[in-house]
Amino acid sequence: MAKKKTEAEKLHERIVGTGELAAIIGKSDRWVRQLTGEKVLQQVERGKYILGEAIQAYCEHVAGGKEEDKRPRLIDYKTEHEKTKAEKAALELEHMKGNLHAAADVELLLSDLILTTKSRILGVPSRISTECENESAEVVEDIVRREIETALASLAKYTPDKIGGEIDHGSTKDG
Repeated sequence: MAKKKTEAEKLHERIVGTGELAAIIGKSDRWVRQLTGEKVLQQVERGKYILGEAIQAYCEHVAGGKEEDKRPRLIDYKTEHEKTKAEKAALELEHMKGNLHAAADVELLLSDLILTTKSRILGVPSRISTECENESAEVVEDIVRREIETALASLAKYTPDKIGGEIDHGSTKDG
């Protein structure tokens, strides 16, 4: 009985063949040979491995490599991928809540606001020309100010809920 206990303690030092190691890790002989060729597993002699070292090396390989290696590990790529998926889900949620808008929607709305305001301001001279005939400078100034304030009022009426919805393309009462 004492002999079995000694053997159990030294199981990690036991030398196993390619087939036996393949059966333990649940892969084929060919897979074990491929890992040996890639220097993941180290042989003590042709087709022989120290069980403990081979299992540890295989576990490190499955985890993506040794952490002290300069190259990125598979686990690092998987972690980065999961992090990216979480960020994407958070952005989609914010979009659904209406707290986040597509850049194209914002650009379209702002372009519409700018063009509408520009056309209203450029239309001021033609709208006030008849009103300002034979008027004093003070009256002309009041009329110009009133028309510019009317043109700029559309900017003050801007609401974020228009983003992503139907946008008014300059169809207003006064032009």
